[in-house]
Amino acid sequence: MTLHKTTISLFCAAMLLTAGCGPRKDPYAPVISTPQRTSGEILGYSIQNRPIELFTVGTGSQTVLIISTIHGNEDAGTPLVGKLIGHLKRRPQLLDSYTILIVPVVNPDGRALRTRGNAASVDLNRNFPSDNRINNAHFGIHGLSEPESQILHDLIVQRKPLRIVSLHQPYGCLDYDGPAAELAHAMRLYCTLPVRKLGALPGSLGSFAGVDQMIPIITMELKGSDSGLTANALWAQYGTALLAFITYPHSPY
Repeated sequence: MTLHKTTISLFCAAMLLTAGCGPRKDPYAPVISTPQRTSGEILGYSIQNRPIELFTVGTGSQTVLIISTIHGNEDAGTPLVGKLIGHLKRRPQLLDSYTILIVPVVNPDGRALRTRGNAASVDLNRNFPSDNRINNAHFGIHGLSEPESQILHDLIVQRKPLRIVSLHQPYGCLDYDGPAAELAHAMRLYCTLPVRKLGALPGSLGSFAGVDQMIPIITMELKGSDSGLTANALWAQYGTALLAFITYPHSPY
């Protein structure tokens, strides 16, 4: 991964300097402290012990959350948020104002298996403890019965994002729950996806976060055909809309 390669490169550079292979360091030079703007961590593990990673970009006071691939066979959003991370690193003015939490793959087992649900065949986006949830084998025998949904729930409760976007497929629209209608229409200005209210489904993240917790949440439904696009093509279609989500109600430019 990029962060891992960067760490290795920095480590190798330090070793060369220590070994005398690089330029001598001036002992009287001023020490310049640069705050860490991008970090990665493992939030926990899936049923099949795959890591669920969080990337944090920025140090600002406004925290927003972007997640992808909560359904394993809807993973076009994963390369899209990878491009977003790279773009944000080149926008230092955004990183002063916002802390962007990004979970590229909520359901790594489902992604590996090419299934909607996780390794236990539970739909993670019906496994939240919302007021309208339904307990069964498909949605989970109780709310947060699955480690993946528990990890995402804890992240939301602990970090308290101001707004959330969850990347899905294949309906090709901007759905929303909670007080997010204006946010959805603001994002609509920067992509071809129409705003369409699909309704808060039982046990969904939209029901839990949007309806029950009143956190504005967008379900950004990419098209089914978007799975065949490159990361660059995905960014060209949807990147600015994601930036508009972050900077709302201000311009993404």
